[in-house]
Amino acid sequence: MAASPVVRFAERIGELLVGPRAALTRIEAQGGGLRDALWLVALGVVTFRFPLLLEALLGLVDPSLGTLGRVLSVAAVEAQQAAWVVIPAALIVTVAAGRRRDPSRDLELGAACYAPYFVTRGLLWGIGTLVEPRALPPLAAQVPAFVAALWVLALAIQTARARGDAPAAAVPPGAPAGAPAPTSRKAMAVGLGVLALAATALAGNAAWAGKHMQALRPMRAGDPAPAITLPRIDGGPPVTLTDLRGHVVVLDFWATWCSPCVAMMPVLHQLHEEWAPRGVEFLGVNSDGGDTSPAELTAFARAHKIPYTVVRDDGRAGALYKVRALPTVVVVSRDGTVLRSFLGYTGHDALARALRDAVGKN
Repeated sequence: MAASPVVRFAERIGELLVGPRAALTRIEAQGGGLRDALWLVALGVVTFRFPLLLEALLGLVDPSLGTLGRVLSVAAVEAQQAAWVVIPAALIVTVAAGRRRDPSRDLELGAACYAPYFVTRGLLWGIGTLVEPRALPPLAAQVPAFVAALWVLALAIQTARARGDAPAAAVPPGAPAGAPAPTSRKAMAVGLGVLALAATALAGNAAWAGKHMQALRPMRAGDPAPAITLPRIDGGPPVTLTDLRGHVVVLDFWATWCSPCVAMMPVLHQLHEEWAPRGVEFLGVNSDGGDTSPAELTAFARAHKIPYTVVRDDGRAGALYKVRALPTVVVVSRDGTVLRSFLGYTGHDALARALRDAVGKN
């Protein structure tokens, strides 16, 4: 009976760990290194980054949050980890191969280096999940993982430089056609162990997410707006959100270094001109933290002619409002509940509709 794709995948990953020379010879002849690296990226997203993935998926419940990009960004972070291994490794193999270089096959060999990196990093992260997810410092897992990748990289260079030489026998003389290589059973066991490791990490992260579901859930319509008191950048008296009860309030979480935030300022300025006469309060919540002085923020606000009050946040207000990316705009009703939340650049019409609904409520 033919093995399932999952079992074959496990065997290929296991072979890279217990018999890397044979695995690289196979990849050199048949390819598949890049394909398996991409599957490992997908496995890493689902297992080791489960809390972040769940948080992004929870945001999709409300389309106003615009969080589809956050789902993609979680996958992009894991893919970036792989790229930092695969691309340099492929380039090194190409250069080291000299006249025998073959960019397409060199990429496949470079991609094979990601398997030991992934497994080593995953093993250390998996150990961390047994105690508390995210407890292990990132470098504590990445440094040994890079060392493991370097070992396979050295073998990949040898494989590339041996192109054109007589190939070694893949199976013992006299073995029947299609017989497994001598390391196949061991590779299978190790590969299945890798999948078990991933399952362990998923279970640990899922348990952590279950305990912290309230923190992972984004702000939604009807949630009480957290009470915040923030200092004004111009040195005036602090602004307390509860003092604005009875008004519709627009909270704009932004930063000077955030280009979408700056691009969105004219939209907010126009909305302020249209809606401030109708009792809507606008509050710019700067999220630069301690990197920008009050004088610099004041100069920035003057240069961009911000017409409403701007306050500073040290991160605590953003945490209360579950701000995961900038800009984030939150519309608060007169009675102090969240009406809408917008993530990323948002156009005039979408915000104006939310304000019409908010002002129209009694």
